[in-house]
Amino acid sequence: MEKYSYIEKYFEGTLSSEEEIIFQNLLAEDNDFAMAFEYEKNVKKAITLNERKALKQKLQSFEKSKKSYKWLCIAASFAVLLGFFIWTIFLNTNYDSLYNEYYQTYPNTIAPTVRGENNTDLKSDAFYAYDSGDYKEAIVLFSEIYTKDGDDYALFYKALSLMETQKYQEALTTLNLHDYTKENTFTPFFRWYAALTNLKLKNKKDATQLLEKLTQTDNPQKEAATRLLSELQ
Repeated sequence: MEKYSYIEKYFEGTLSSEEEIIFQNLLAEDNDFAMAFEYEKNVKKAITLNERKALKQKLQSFEKSKKSYKWLCIAASFAVLLGFFIWTIFLNTNYDSLYNEYYQTYPNTIAPTVRGENNTDLKSDAFYAYDSGDYKEAIVLFSEIYTKDGDDYALFYKALSLMETQKYQEALTTLNLHDYTKENTFTPFFRWYAALTNLKLKNKKDATQLLEKLTQTDNPQKEAATRLLSELQ
């Protein structure tokens, strides 16, 4: 079994006793696995909250309508609205909604966030800015690091900072600078955030291709990519 399949089975509640032991060991010993689990947990939490909010809004709207119209009018109006809603869902992709549903700020997994006497180097300053939400400063510092050293993490976090400041086209250009033939630890996350950025920019074809690539290998974003891909098709 692919190791990330244990995450899917965990949320489905179908882990056996033996699989539960393997799952807990992976969670404790495999940093990539632990990050993937936390990311998936946050995504599911966001989806649940969005679903509850949407249901609450529908119920509130229905209650208001009930006070103003007769039952027959309500039924007729609801049928028309439901038909329009279904037509809209099937013929149009709500890119912004999907982006907001799946986007999560990626955590700092590289450097400590405390700035002190022993942490005044450029790398620490860049991550301090990122963790503090000073994304404009983070963009400048990560750009400097990447220009100087060509490190993948600097390119990745620069792109994330650009996304946080809603500079999506520039973020996509930055993500596309990654050498995807490397297939290193960051590569699945480069693909995932490139897919989300394409989604935000309404580049459905490019987003779909990136998501399909993620579903073809065992990686931390495979399950999320599979789910998002099904919503795009």
